Amino acid sequence: DGMKGASERIEQQLQMVRMLQASGLSTYCREVTSGCGPTMIVEGREVINCISNSYMGFSVHPKVIEAARAALSEYGMGIGGSPLACGTTRLHNRLAEVLAAHYGKQDALVFASGYKALAGTIQGLLSGKGDMALLDSLAHRSIIDGCVLARCKMRSFKHNDAGDLAVLVESTQKCEGHRMVIVDSVYSMDGDVAPLPRMVEICRPAGVTIMIDEAHAMGILGKTGRGLMEHFNLPGGADVVAGTFSKFAGAVGGFCAADRDVIEYLRYFSSPYVFSAALPPATTAAVLTAFELLKSEPHWHAQLWDNVHYMLAEVKKLGFDTGTSCTPCIPIFVRDTEKVLRLCRALLDRGLYTSPVIHPGVPLKQERIRMGLMASHTRAHLDRALEILRTTGKEFELIP
Repeated sequence: DGMKGASERIEQQLQMVRMLQASGLSTYCREVTSGCGPTMIVEGREVINCISNSYMGFSVHPKVIEAARAALSEYGMGIGGSPLACGTTRLHNRLAEVLAAHYGKQDALVFASGYKALAGTIQGLLSGKGDMALLDSLAHRSIIDGCVLARCKMRSFKHNDAGDLAVLVESTQKCEGHRMVIVDSVYSMDGDVAPLPRMVEICRPAGVTIMIDEAHAMGILGKTGRGLMEHFNLPGGADVVAGTFSKFAGAVGGFCAADRDVIEYLRYFSSPYVFSAALPPATTAAVLTAFELLKSEPHWHAQLWDNVHYMLAEVKKLGFDTGTSCTPCIPIFVRDTEKVLRLCRALLDRGLYTSPVIHPGVPLKQERIRMGLMASHTRAHLDRALEILRTTGKEFELIP
């Protein structure tokens, strides 16, 4: 059996999955039969959607759907191959211009997914001899895999600890290659924000490049949704900006924005870009329209933050532990694997769709449910969610 070695490992890993499925507690991989709005149809019934990363609710906005429909009619499903070989549409070129302007950079590159954007940017920029990535200890998997792809050295510092970063920068001075600090702007499991001002103070004098992953910040953080740099009023604070369209636009695809020469280099030497088919034109048009909505319908951004401030305050008032969250990503710590799975199942049964986060996604005793708020949630949606949380939280002895 040529698969014998692999089969044993697969079977070992699947034991936990099968136990979870057999217990009836799993809320993973549910079949959803509606779009990603403030409510969804899950397992045949309507529930409040607090599981999504589509914070602005743009994936079901009529103007976004219409833009995608028009592009599909004009271009069909795709351009038939990689952008390098087959070329790009005016939509792709326009999106690159919009992204560069959004982040105050000279140019941008559009990738087929956020994972490829992060991994491909890192692979391209840290593939030289002796190159080193300095990572936050909670770096997203796409960042770690990008480092593996680049075969660069990796060092990590304590989560959001600028003092520990300073020690790491000092201790790696003799690195023979290029050093780049890579952080998430917003950490999806904790909802906290990277300390960009301190990073700039530490990295600039040492000649260390700063790269930020704007996945959960683009369109969200900052007065006009321009992310971490606008949030701290630090234009140019990051040298390289990458991210995904799956959160702010509720779509798929990713990007990198940087100096013109950096982008031109990645266009030819980032393997995940060069060897992937282009983002579909319909998706590209949808993302472009989402950017237009940020400007033309700013009430969505304001509504999202109204919802964040209200929900965070009310959840804390009930007595739940939300850690250091200050964004639409709101964790509720349970710190017990079986309890968090039973809690999520009970919440779903009562009409609130949330996500359990367990080991290895987070360390043991850090298990939590994770909620994602949307601009399209009404106060009635949130109050109903709070009532479900209150009754279920009491039942599970998480709150008094």
